[in-house]
Amino acid sequence: MMKPEVIAKASNYVFYANGNKASQQFIDKEVLDDPSVYPSEDVMKKLYSVTPWDPKTQRTATRIWTKVVTGQ
Repeated sequence: MMKPEVIAKASNYVFYANGNKASQQFIDKEVLDDPSVYPSEDVMKKLYSVTPWDPKTQRTATRIWTKVVTGQ
């Protein structure tokens, strides 16, 4: 999967982006031009990711969630 040619075949098959920039030359144009697979630069500027919690906060959230789903 680390070889650009291999991951490009997978992306072409599942119509899903991958993180290997070198593979883009092997990906079908239909996949590359699909904005739901590879969003435009304007859309990318609006996206964000959530940073992970520190271990103490994650542990607290996990314990609270466990109480919710178990009804305790």
